[in-house]
Amino acid sequence: MKIKPKRRKSKSNPYTIMNFSEQNDYAVKFKDINNKENIIKISKSLYNEFNKFELEDLSEMNEFDRHLEHSKLNEISLNKRIINKNKSLENSVIEKIENEELYNAILKLPMLQRNRIIMYYFEELSQKEIAIKEKCSIRAVQYTINIALKNLRKFIK
Repeated sequence: MKIKPKRRKSKSNPYTIMNFSEQNDYAVKFKDINNKENIIKISKSLYNEFNKFELEDLSEMNEFDRHLEHSKLNEISLNKRIINKNKSLENSVIEKIENEELYNAILKLPMLQRNRIIMYYFEELSQKEIAIKEKCSIRAVQYTINIALKNLRKFIK
């Protein structure tokens, strides 16, 4: 017994077509409602129709897979590909040194500036959210962040 052709099938296709090449007989295998496997002999023309259906189904699945890949290619997914790109050892070391420098510079800031820089850049809170959280004006938050950035530039240089 030869199951032919061997190819990927849709999950919605419960049938497996078979070709008994020795006798030139054809059959279709499926499970009934009681999960009992059945094999029914079919004519060559019916076998060809099942085969045609499977090929069309396979074509649709391949087209869907290709379009799904293209539909996922947006700015966010492309950025993720860039972010997840393997870095060279040299670049990893440079990045680590820069991060350590930045971390040490942030630690040198006065407490208020440090807290606002952390909330704004690392916790990604808006200036308005920081102002509400600290019960102060947006302008005060803005001023503190600008002074903190100037201080960080001095510390890093």
